[in-house]
Order: sequence, then structure tokens, then C-alpha cells
Amino acid sequence: MIVRQKADAEKTAVDEDKFVSKRYTLRKDGMGHSVHETYIKPGQSLHMWYKNHKETVICTEGRGKIEDLTEGGSWDLEPGVLYALDKHQKHILSSEEGMTVLCVFTPSLVGPEDHDEEGSYPLYEDDGTVVKH
Repeated sequence: MIVRQKADAEKTAVDEDKFVSKRYTLRKDGMGHSVHETYIKPGQSLHMWYKNHKETVICTEGRGKIEDLTEGGSWDLEPGVLYALDKHQKHILSSEEGMTVLCVFTPSLVGPEDHDEEGSYPLYEDDGTVVKH
């Protein structure tokens, strides 16, 4: 059994200008997915495209918006609302006053992933070498 506390996840956090992502489980845990708690900082819009991963997200705190740039549509996010990027959709995630979301990535993230210029995460081998951008 894996048991982690927020302090554990903070040790693997990625802190950028627009968000902070605390990684609770990673590929080394062998779950087939990774779980992250991400705080979108106030007034931020994140242009993203997870072309190498699928992601499921549920809002747990605050309010924001998800805009699908691939298939079209825009949805308000508030606690309890879930969205899933099942077709690698390009999207914009935004929050005016700050928002916390729980994210599940498949395949699992290794840990050091950070968004590239396309808003994507590269696909890593277990040893940290890049397989695909």
C-alpha cells in the first residue's frame, strides 16, 4: 500500500509562474497512472496540449474554465466538476481567483516533466531520458 501526505508530494512539486503541481504518485510507484494536485495561480491561463498523455481532472477548490481548442466548447469549472482529455485535445485552463484540481495522467509521469513550448509534457523513460517530445 502506498500512503502519502501533502508534505511528501511537495518534495516532487513543480512550481512555475502560472501553477504549482504536487506529484503524489509517479511511474516508479507502478500504478499505471500518476496523481497530482495542481494549483492554478490567480489570473492565469494555461495553453496546453498533452499529445503524449491522457488526463482526467476534477476541480476541488475555486473556480475556473476549460476551453477545448480541438473540438470546440467551453465549460465552467467549480468543485465537483470533472473533465477528461480523452483525445489529446489542445485546451486552455484558466482561473481568475485561483483554483485547485486533482489530475490523473496516463501514462504515468516520471516526475521532472515540465510544459514545453506546445504546452505538452515529453514522454520519458524511467531513467529520465526523453522518448518523444
